[in-house]
Amino acid sequence: MLEDTLYEVKGPKTLFEMSWPEVEEALAKTDVVIVPVGSVEQHGTHLPLGSDTMQATDMAKMVIKQLADEGLTICAAPTIPFGVSHAHLKFPGTITVSSETLMRVITDVCRSLHLHGFRKFMLLLGHGGNLPTLRLVANELALIMKDSKIIVPDWLPVMGAKYPEVLTSSRPRHEHHSGEGETARMVYSTPKLVSKNRGEPFYVPEELDPYAKKPYTGSVTIARSGWGMKEMTAFGVMGDPSIATAETGEKVYKVIIDWLCQVTKAELL
Repeated sequence: MLEDTLYEVKGPKTLFEMSWPEVEEALAKTDVVIVPVGSVEQHGTHLPLGSDTMQATDMAKMVIKQLADEGLTICAAPTIPFGVSHAHLKFPGTITVSSETLMRVITDVCRSLHLHGFRKFMLLLGHGGNLPTLRLVANELALIMKDSKIIVPDWLPVMGAKYPEVLTSSRPRHEHHSGEGETARMVYSTPKLVSKNRGEPFYVPEELDPYAKKPYTGSVTIARSGWGMKEMTAFGVMGDPSIATAETGEKVYKVIIDWLCQVTKAELL
């Protein structure tokens, strides 16, 4: 029936779910807006292609709610669903855009929001492959949008550092794409979209693992032609999704949201 397919708002509204008078009312209280950026890419055989986009939306709403509980108001734009996902293209269904295209979309979105009165922006990472692009466009936006501040919080290492404490895996530092942590977040927020058949655990051999510890310190960007996720993992999984639970997902989200709220209060409020 038609009523079974109607859109249901889950958690605080984003601008996507608000009327213009509601946005006008919010702007009287805040000039802070989150712009989540996700992806449409494979997430193993058990998770939907939109997992990153859904998680980015969930994170934005959780941040809004947690800050609202403290008496602080911020807004969130609709999540941009496409990201830089070239590494996943050998899996059917993955959709990617170039860094240049993503920068143009983010720029147009933020300039529209700036026109209405938003001045402080968080570009919220929903997919790790978007991080270099978000950092670059943030600097460009600061040049073209006067009286603005743009931040790009990288919550991935913050979350990863807590994995040994919150995951049940015997190899918590090897739980990456579509593994226990990410699957647990999806089980917590969108359980009906997680397949009950999650397949076998798969840990990428160290010599192929892009997250493996290096024999040197510091940060090095590595771009490798012709190399993608399919070469590292045949089914698109890095870790053990079979042990993921909603309870674990809630704990992982708490780590992320607590940190994002701390950053928001320090940098934007």
